[in-house]
Amino acid sequence: MKIVSYNINGIRASTKAGLIDWLKNFDADIYCFQEVRCDEATTKQILFGEEKSQISLFENLEQNNNKLNEYFATYNCGSVAGYAGTMILSKTMPDKVSLDMGKFWSDNEGRTTTAFFNKLAVVSVYIPNGNSRLDFKMEYLSALNKYLSFLAKDYDVVCVGDFNIAHNEIDLTNPKECRHKSVFLDIERDAFSNLLAVGFIDSFRYLKPSEVKYSWRSYRTMNQSGFMGWQYRIDYALVSESLKEKLIDCNILELPYSDHLPVVVELDNCL
Repeated sequence: MKIVSYNINGIRASTKAGLIDWLKNFDADIYCFQEVRCDEATTKQILFGEEKSQISLFENLEQNNNKLNEYFATYNCGSVAGYAGTMILSKTMPDKVSLDMGKFWSDNEGRTTTAFFNKLAVVSVYIPNGNSRLDFKMEYLSALNKYLSFLAKDYDVVCVGDFNIAHNEIDLTNPKECRHKSVFLDIERDAFSNLLAVGFIDSFRYLKPSEVKYSWRSYRTMNQSGFMGWQYRIDYALVSESLKEKLIDCNILELPYSDHLPVVVELDNCL
């Protein structure tokens, strides 16, 4: 079972760059997108070329030549135009979906989407950037800690997304220079450690403890051959301890469709 997490930095720009062809060819079981930055109707049109129904309505449209119609779509675009937003595409219809963290958190930015499949909960998160809203970010992380702990009582949990945190020095190119910048603040790193402490595993670092790989680089970096610049591993696939033995692989793919790179976690079938 392959789950892809990808901050696409705007579905319009990423699909113009060729994202849809890659999605069709890669053929993952579940795609979790962050920073969709588009309203639901336009997102449907871009991905499917038609008015595909929200998955919560449990309607599967007739197949056509668009291979993406094999997927059920859960949209959580938020109500702030052109900002944030998450969505999930899954080959299996979820038993139910949640567009926030219930009693633990609610916002109008579409930052949290959960799809439930039998005993598996897949959570896609877009954690706030802390440059201008550090308090908001820390409140979100505190709520996420409680939410994941709550889910893990009844489900195997996969939580993927853009966390906007580089956890350790191995996870960014300039740790000394970033020590007092959001992404690498002690308070942020401690909050990430707390997520692991309640029973979650950073899949990539667990499987590849010494591998240096990043999931974000500036567009300037992408366009300058050989220029390292500022790069961070801030996109993660966390799994609950109950899934540790089912982890097969976790990788970060080099793709040109966004300033982020997709994280792919592969698990022994757990649906």
